[in-house]
Amino acid sequence: MVNSQKYSFSFTGASALITETLVIAEEYHKINDWNTVQSSLSDNNHLNKIKKGTFKREFSEIKKRLSLLTPDQLQLMIQGSYEDAKSMILLSLVKAYPYVFDFIIEVLLNKYLLFDRTLLDSDYIRFVNSKSLQHPELEKITEITSKKVKQVVFKLLEQVGLITNIKNGIILKPFLSNQVLKVILDDDPVFLSAFLYSNDLPINMHCFIK
Repeated sequence: MVNSQKYSFSFTGASALITETLVIAEEYHKINDWNTVQSSLSDNNHLNKIKKGTFKREFSEIKKRLSLLTPDQLQLMIQGSYEDAKSMILLSLVKAYPYVFDFIIEVLLNKYLLFDRTLLDSDYIRFVNSKSLQHPELEKITEITSKKVKQVVFKLLEQVGLITNIKNGIILKPFLSNQVLKVILDDDPVFLSAFLYSNDLPINMHCFIK
């Protein structure tokens, strides 16, 4: 698979930020204006960030992610179960960062379908090497940044429940509620692959979801 979208590595300064994302999503759902949301959260320190620079960086990344969700997906994040919320956070991550999406579907999904459930460092290295020609931005980052990218990618996978943990990277397939399946299918079924669903799902899967 060749993804022509330029890779962005801005997620390295934010990770999944599950708690912070839920706070911001709730605030945006009530106010529906990003500038007002940012001012409100900053003035009242709702994210418990001592440094303004940290708040601005994390808010910027979370805003970018949430802005890519459909209204139904955002509402499910706020009003659904905690697991539903985590699913929507994973969806926002793969929408915002093609690098993360590609890694999940080209490494985790392929291994899962082959009943190989252990994520290894060598899997990551092969992925990076395979992407270098199509994505020269990978060649431009420093060695320190490259290590940081890998560290945060594995951390993201742990936080959203796709692997057990960074050290013991056993691949896990999330359970998706009917509500999660519906808001993804209504948007674009391709994103189900980020949850380790194969591409040969029945087209009429909507019929099974009420």
